[in-house]
Amino acid sequence: MLIREAMSAFWQTLKDTWEELFPLAIVNLVWLLAWAVPLSLGSVAASIPALAIPLFLIGILAFPVGTAGIYYVTNRVAHAKTFHFSDFLEGVQQYWWRSLLWFLANLLVIFLISVNIWFYPRAFEGEWTIFVAIFWLFLLLFWVAMQIYFWPILIEMEAPRLFLAWRNALYLILANPFYAFFIASFTLVLLAASVLTTLPFIFAGMTLQGLLGNNAVLILLSHFGLIQPPRPKATGGGEFGE
Repeated sequence: MLIREAMSAFWQTLKDTWEELFPLAIVNLVWLLAWAVPLSLGSVAASIPALAIPLFLIGILAFPVGTAGIYYVTNRVAHAKTFHFSDFLEGVQQYWWRSLLWFLANLLVIFLISVNIWFYPRAFEGEWTIFVAIFWLFLLLFWVAMQIYFWPILIEMEAPRLFLAWRNALYLILANPFYAFFIASFTLVLLAASVLTTLPFIFAGMTLQGLLGNNAVLILLSHFGLIQPPRPKATGGGEFGE
């Protein structure tokens, strides 16, 4: 069930965060300011649509683009490599258009599933509608869990393709659902802890998510023999492709 490996990914994430705290804090702060500042200014200027709309668009688009940069640098950390701020910019440059497609796809999928969760209990009568709503809710949770694996898989691929990354994320979850459950639980714990305490969210909120996702995927791929172990004690390397 790989429970020990899931715990290893969690503790390795905390260790990586501590060892690379300063550079990770910088990229996390840049990621946060890139979308939070335009959205805040847009809210202040809400009475001026000509100013508010572009600010909102900048903030919304900066979120996925910056997220790609975060996952790129945390992938380096998960491979036990050093990184510089230029690596963050490289990740943004390399994956910006994929990040926008990823973001739009998530909005569409979450919207469609949410509509079905809302629609059936209100449009039809009978207890069966509850089970249908639960099914769609489960599907929504499953889709969100796939996103934990998505970016680490995409970055590991020799020829990054969005649909292939989602497909491989699906395969990895189905290959060991207990491992995925624990990783998703750890992700939720780290997110809740960082948001509730505020400062960790500002300086490590997204990098924690990126590190946990990358460590989890690399450990799982190494377990299945798809790549070499990512830490220095291992020799060689590998890429996760088709």
